[in-house]
This record gives sequence, structure tokens and C-alpha cells, in this order.
Amino acid sequence: MGEFAPNNTPFPPLTAARDGSNFTYTSLHDRVPHILTDVINDFYAAIQASQDAAAVAEGKQLTAQLSQLKHEMVTDKPLAALADDGVGDIAQWNSWLARYFAGASWYSAPFLAWEPYMYRRIATVFGRSAHWRAYDFFAARKRDTFRASMAAVAKLCARVDAVVRETRATDSLVKRHLAFVEVLQASLWGNQTDLSMFPDLSNERLEEMQARISSGENSDRIAANDTDRVWEVVQGVRAGRVDIVLDNAGFELLQDVLLAHWLVAAGVAAQVVFHAKRIPWYVSDVTGRDFDWLVATLQDPQAAGASGLAAADAAVLRALGGQWRRLLDSGVWRVQDELFWTGPLGFRYLPTAAPDLWADLCASDLVIFKGDLNYRKLIYDLHWPVSTPFVDAIGPLAGDGAPPIVALRTAKCDTIVGVDPARAKELFAVRSDWMYSGEYGVIQLSPGRRR
Repeated sequence: MGEFAPNNTPFPPLTAARDGSNFTYTSLHDRVPHILTDVINDFYAAIQASQDAAAVAEGKQLTAQLSQLKHEMVTDKPLAALADDGVGDIAQWNSWLARYFAGASWYSAPFLAWEPYMYRRIATVFGRSAHWRAYDFFAARKRDTFRASMAAVAKLCARVDAVVRETRATDSLVKRHLAFVEVLQASLWGNQTDLSMFPDLSNERLEEMQARISSGENSDRIAANDTDRVWEVVQGVRAGRVDIVLDNAGFELLQDVLLAHWLVAAGVAAQVVFHAKRIPWYVSDVTGRDFDWLVATLQDPQAAGASGLAAADAAVLRALGGQWRRLLDSGVWRVQDELFWTGPLGFRYLPTAAPDLWADLCASDLVIFKGDLNYRKLIYDLHWPVSTPFVDAIGPLAGDGAPPIVALRTAKCDTIVGVDPARAKELFAVRSDWMYSGEYGVIQLSPGRRR
């Protein structure tokens, strides 16, 4: 594909159109400032609730820093160097900024440069503080959204529990195949519940989305569907290892954990490694604490603040939560939070920038990348021809020794590959914003090249 660098890509990167005509502009002008305003407002409420005078005083200083960040964004200032918060990646971030985007402003920098930069900079504001280092500025939204959807959670858990029992009781490949398709596509559509894309997601809208996920009626909205090829890979794995690079907490994480639950119960996986974020990220991305909270919530829904559950539903949740805690305690499931996932680099740089992580992933029998941002970082945020093969777009990650890679992505940004041109034309005729509406998705496979 020729030379590839963050500022020298084979196709133009997504940037904000000055005439306001594209999704990148709408995100930078409207959606992302809204998110930053929510962070400021939520933090203000936390400051007001604090009884510690020193924490209150420092909180006001941090609020001023967040307001300064918003001012720089909306007035199109250059992307400033990040202050070191001790996490361990700031030197890489600042080197990347200086080398590839020196002097670039918010509206001139690529989408995949300024948006992760904003979330990393928010984290530095809290990470350098004395009293607010442990404050997860997105935690309340993630947890409140999940609690509000407990009826859908119970329904989904009961369904997957039944699918698992049916899978254990049958030798029929057809039935196992159908069960796999159900849990895989549920994991795909769980990505619709993304608070960075839908910051005002109402409980009613959430339940409507979740009902469609549970019913399977979204199948015709998969723009590129490699499900059967993925099934061929899964059939070849017995007591193997599956890695899941997580995206959103809450309902999507539940879908991903239920997929892992089925993979273990079906004998496909003897180990599942979940890759979370080390710092709060993109509003609803999973941290290690989010994962632990989900399991604890299922173990004791009432203690976690869930209400209105029928006794039978609560029993199903407690049973699953107990099973998952045992899987974690035994090491069958493992949660890791490598720093690379919140770094500045696209995933094509994994083999060179994070060789130990890449070597670990290459030991897996299947690596599943969840969600929109992970997809964008896999292929890079470019104006790709939609028919570009997925394996070409991910470059080195499809090379010699690479593991099978699956992308499960609900499309929320106007970049996509691996879609038949006739299919793309059909979708554009249905709705012009299908690539970033959150209503369409892809299941795409790179089969890997085992040495």
C-alpha cells in the first residue's frame, strides 16, 4: 500500500470541513464540546458534594483547566503538549504530536488525532491532582445507564443462559452454529449503546435499542458480514484462547462477557483475556474497575442499586455473577489494561511500538476488536474506498504470524472498508448517513497467517 505514517497516509484523513458539511465537523463543533461540558458539570456537582475544603479548592482549579481545554477546542487553537501525569505514556504522546502534527489546530488535525488527544488531556487534568486522581469522570454515567436498563439486562442474561444450556446439551453443529451467531451478533449490536456517540441517550431509547439487539432483527443492517467465516475459525479452536479488546462498559460489556461465557461453556475457549482501558476513556469505555463493577452488580443486583427485578430474574443474575467471579478467580478469565490502547498510535503500529503486547496477542487463537474507535484505529481514519479489503486496511496486523482478527463494529464514523460497492450504493439510497448513524454494523475477519 506504500508508505504509511500518521501524517502521510494513502488516502486523505478525516478532518473537519470548514463549511460544516461532514460528520467530523459536527463532532468537533457540537457533539464533543457537549461531552466536555457534561464532564465539567458533573465534576462541579462532585466538588459541591465534597466536605474536604482542600479538595474543593483544587477542584475549582481543575474546572478552570477543563474550561481552558474547551476554549482551545472551540476557538481552534493548536494542540498543546500534554502535561505529565505519571501514567507512563506522555513522552510518547508529545513526541507523536511534535513529529507528525506540530502546529496543527483542532480543525486542521485529523479526527483520529484530536479526539483521542482530548480524552487523554482530560485524564491529565485529574491525574496530576492531589485529591481527584482516583475520580472517574465518566463512572456515574456508565453505571446509571446500566442500572436503568436492568429489565433488558435480565432478559438478555436469561436468554444467553438458556442458549448455553442448549449448547451443552447438543452435539448438533447446526445448533451450535446458530447459538454462536446469536451471541456474536448480540455482541456486535451491544456497541450501539455508546455514550460518546449518544451522550443524551434516554432510558426509553436505550431499552428500544436493547430490545432490537435481543430480538435479532438487526441482521439486515450488517453491511459486511463474515459471520460464517468467523464460525469456521471458531470450529477449529478447542480449549483455546480468545482475546477481546473491549469498547464500552455497561450493556455492551455485558454482551461481550456473555459471548465469552458461551465460548467457555461451548469448549471453544479455556482462557479469555479481556483488554480494558487503564484510564477513563471516550465516556463509556471499559476500565478494570468497570469490569469488576459489572460482575459485582450481577452477584448482588440490589446492593448495586438495581430495583424492580423479579425474583426469578435476580436469581439468574446472581448465578451468572457467581460463575463469572469464579472464572476470574481461577484465571480462566483475565482482565488486562495495557497502556497502548489509550496511546496516540493506530493499531498497525502494534508490532513495532508494542512488540510484547503484539506477541501476546499472536499467541491467541482469536482476537476480537470491539466497537467503533477500535475499528477506526485498526484501519486508520481515512477516506478509504469502501471496497478496500479489510485485510489490506489493517496492514501489518494481517501479516505473517498474525492471529485471526475479528472486528465487531457498529458504524459511527464515516470511514469503512470491506463493503461491496453495490451494497454501499444500496445503503446510501436508504439513508445518506448510514456510515455514522450507529444503525449499521460490520463483522469482518482477517484470518491470520500462522507460521
